[in-house]
Amino acid sequence: MNEEKKLYLNLKLSELTDIWKVYCEFHTELYDLTCDEYVHLLASDMDKLEETITSKELLIKTINNVEDRRTLIINELNEQDENYNFIKLNEVVAFAKSNDLNSEVLYLEKYNALLLDIITRIQDQNKLNQLFLNKAITSLKDLKESFSGRKTFKTYGADGATRTKSVTP
Repeated sequence: MNEEKKLYLNLKLSELTDIWKVYCEFHTELYDLTCDEYVHLLASDMDKLEETITSKELLIKTINNVEDRRTLIINELNEQDENYNFIKLNEVVAFAKSNDLNSEVLYLEKYNALLLDIITRIQDQNKLNQLFLNKAITSLKDLKESFSGRKTFKTYGADGATRTKSVTP
């Protein structure tokens, strides 16, 4: 690879590193909002919950804009040489390593590992939030039925299927 292409690739790797740093910052903020969402659910503070959900939606739009920038950089890299067909970051990293561009790659790999950890934490917190919501919905259904005076019983048949029977006293 000639020096001009190495310099160009190094610049693009630097841009990708900056984007991954921004990804980490935004995803950390998203994780914080997801935790706040859970706290508001526990406190039954619907006003703050709505504010948090709105903030999350805006942040996700911002992250999507950063994603558009990442896609543009990858496309610019692919246009540089007809042999390039990068889609994922790992492909770019592997190519850069094979061309001895390890300085930028080291930071990019560390940011990527951090980003993956943050995303895993967000997914775990979202599961916890969903579990809380499912339990709340079930409790509300039970409460609604108790006001109507109906009792619902769930049984399992020999085939393992659930059967529901409502009884009005």
